[in-house]
Amino acid sequence: MKEDLLRQLLESVLGKSKSARGGEEAVFTCPSCNHHKKKLTLNLSTQKFQCWVCGYKGHRAFKLLKAVSASPKAYDLLKDINSKYSFRKQTITKVPSGSLQLPSGVTPIMSSSAILSKHALHYLNQRGITSQDVVKYDLHYCEQGELKNMVIVPSYDNDGFLNYYVGRSFDKNAYIKHKLASSTKDIIGFEMYINWDLPIILCEGAFDAMTIKRNAIPLFGKKISTTLMKKIIESNVEKIYLALDDDALKDAFKHAETFLSYGKKVYLIEMDGKDPNELGFEAFTKLLHNATKITTSTLMKKRLSLS
Repeated sequence: MKEDLLRQLLESVLGKSKSARGGEEAVFTCPSCNHHKKKLTLNLSTQKFQCWVCGYKGHRAFKLLKAVSASPKAYDLLKDINSKYSFRKQTITKVPSGSLQLPSGVTPIMSSSAILSKHALHYLNQRGITSQDVVKYDLHYCEQGELKNMVIVPSYDNDGFLNYYVGRSFDKNAYIKHKLASSTKDIIGFEMYINWDLPIILCEGAFDAMTIKRNAIPLFGKKISTTLMKKIIESNVEKIYLALDDDALKDAFKHAETFLSYGKKVYLIEMDGKDPNELGFEAFTKLLHNATKITTSTLMKKRLSLS
C-alpha cells in the first residue's frame, strides 16, 4: 500500500514513528523543533503534516525530506511513490459566515444529564472553567465519532454565527488531545463577546480566553489572522495586550510593530513560560496590571533577544 511505502521512507530519514487514528496517521519526531516527544503528525493519505509543539506544517512530504537534508535517493523514492499512487488533496476552504455547523452528535453540556457530561464538566472545573462559563460560551461535549470524549468549544462571529470550533479531550488516556475545525482560521475568535471600544487581550487558546474573562481573543494558534489584524487596525481599540506563549512572541512582535505604526499602544504580559489558563484568573490579572509597555526601542530589544 502507498501508506506503508510512505511511512517506511519517512522512517528512514525521520526515525521510527507511532501510529495514530487507527493507522491513518503517523507521528514522528519534528525535524524543526526536535521535541523530545514525537509531536509531528502526518496524514498518510494526504501527506499533510503539522507539529503540535512548534507549528511546523506542510502539505507534501518533500518538505520533510528537505528539512533533514535527505539523500537524492530518498527524493527519488518519494517521486516514484507519488507517480505510482495518488494522494488525495485535503483543502481548507473559507466557510461563508453562517454556514459552518457544529459536528453531528455534540450536545450542550448543561442540557445533558448523561454521565459523560459530568466527566466533561469535572474536567472543565479542574481547569478553572465555571458552570457560568460553560453556559456563556455554549460549551458542548461528544460521545461518539472523532470528537468522542471531547469538550467542544464553539466560536461565534459578531452576528452570532459559528465561525470556528475546537475540541479538547477530557480522557486522560487519549492519544489525540485536541481537534480543530477543518475550516479557515482567518476569523476573529470569540468575536461575539468583544467590545472594540475597550482594550483587547490576544491569547492562544480558547481556555486561555475564558480564564482571562474580559475582552480576550483566542488565536486558536500562534498567528494573528488577516481578518483580526484588519479589524484591530480599523477599530477604536487603543490598547492591545499580548498574552502569548514564548514561542509565539516572535510572530506577535512583527504585528506589534504594525500596531504601533497605527498609533495603538501595545503591552506584553510576561508569564514566565506559563499560559493564562495555567496561571488562573487572579494570578493572570496581577500580571496584566504589571504588563510591559512596548515601544519601538523595547520592541527591537525583545525581537533581538528571540533571534
